[in-house]
Amino acid sequence: MKFSRFVSCLAFLLFASTCFSQQMYTVTQLGTVAVSGIDPWSFPLDINNSGQVVGYTYSGTPSHAFRTAPNMPINPETDDLGPYPGWISGAVGINDSGQVAGNAYKSDYTAGFAFRTAPNSPINPATDDIGTFSGYWSIATGINSSGQIVGTNSNFLGLYPNPSYHAFRTAANMPINPETDDLGTLGGMTSSATAINDSGQVVGTSDVSGPTAAHAFRTAPNSRINPATDDLGTLYPGYSVGTYATSINDSGQVVGYSMGQLSENLFIVHGFRTAPNRPINPATDDLGSLPPPDWQVGGWSSALDINASGEVVGYSIVGTKYRAFIYSGGTMHDLNDLIPPDPDLRYRYLMFATAINDVGQIVGYRADAGTYDTYSGYLLTPIYRASVQQPINADGSSVFSTKRGVVPVKFAVTQYGTQPSCALPATIAIARIAGGTLGSIDDNTYSMNSDNGSKFRIEGCKYAYNLAASSLGVGAYRVDISINGIMVGHAVFALK
Repeated sequence: MKFSRFVSCLAFLLFASTCFSQQMYTVTQLGTVAVSGIDPWSFPLDINNSGQVVGYTYSGTPSHAFRTAPNMPINPETDDLGPYPGWISGAVGINDSGQVAGNAYKSDYTAGFAFRTAPNSPINPATDDIGTFSGYWSIATGINSSGQIVGTNSNFLGLYPNPSYHAFRTAANMPINPETDDLGTLGGMTSSATAINDSGQVVGTSDVSGPTAAHAFRTAPNSRINPATDDLGTLYPGYSVGTYATSINDSGQVVGYSMGQLSENLFIVHGFRTAPNRPINPATDDLGSLPPPDWQVGGWSSALDINASGEVVGYSIVGTKYRAFIYSGGTMHDLNDLIPPDPDLRYRYLMFATAINDVGQIVGYRADAGTYDTYSGYLLTPIYRASVQQPINADGSSVFSTKRGVVPVKFAVTQYGTQPSCALPATIAIARIAGGTLGSIDDNTYSMNSDNGSKFRIEGCKYAYNLAASSLGVGAYRVDISINGIMVGHAVFALK
């Protein structure tokens, strides 16, 4: 489920244990749609909450879009989306119904179309072409649960955008309507859309009037770009050379990357994550980078996707290598450090993490043997999952009275789908997500023995914590539980 709000004021509470594990994910190699071929490549670009993965593969033949079965590698017999011989295709997004958005072209690029498939169906050129504004190019980049497509429409006969292109958003399961779907710009000539959430908010990049750098934008639900309200700003006021939005969740949090020029030949690029429906705040939204070598000033990172919990994935450049990361619990983690080791390093060098779903599964692609010669897709599945226990409902519908004394928060943690030893180290983080005026939560309130025995503890093979209702006050709250710095579950409840 996705939540309407999420704020950054967190109180962290530590539970210590003698057991510790670095491995947080299993690795599934996704393979390719080709039965045989030289140097098969695969590039996963999105994953839905069922674990279906989409992207494109290449194996010495024209690239083809694919969509997998839930939590499975690519099956060449069933997962090739087409569209038909002699064309190339690529999938860019998938919703929870199994509808896929993507693009298909003739192999010589003399013709092409953006498409939206029927649920769990191959591309049908007769029905899935979503059209254009002008008869030239439309490039799809994302899809939401209702079947709205976003992307970029070019008014010039050519494959790539040019000085006359605009972002678009379609109606649900409809082709492009030139009268209603043009999103406009932030004031300049061009704009491009990259993602859409279930409310119809669109993010992307636009130029503005005058000689300025590209700016990221986030629209209001099902609205055009409003230059007065939708410009997200930059991480680097005064020396920005461009800010680009890549994804948005249903809370209105936006991720992307911002570029600044430190000197004539020195640039810094960092990923960002905004607060819900807020512009970029340089003081709080900079995700930083993985630790760079001494000669690499400032590091380099780019955020590519965000899930409902606010976890972010992308890549960071460390020295001369691209390293896939997850940003969780306020820290950027190298995903290569969180997977089982491989003796020959073939499957350990994860370069890009391109998408994350609300279950915490991650897709991306890697380089074989640490080279840039062959790229292969991967699926990471969390080893540990925590489910909230009664009296808090898993769907977030629980409402308690502030007069009740304490709210028992309990999690059951599973490992590979079974109950673990109940001795893993864990932390919890508490945040107000709606209502009330509390700006922060004092962790001392929840670590004292006098607080009705509410220290974070194991109770009947469950992680348990008693939150003092009167100390929290009226409002809605979220409690996240993390293992090894990676969030593995959450609880949501309200106090009245």
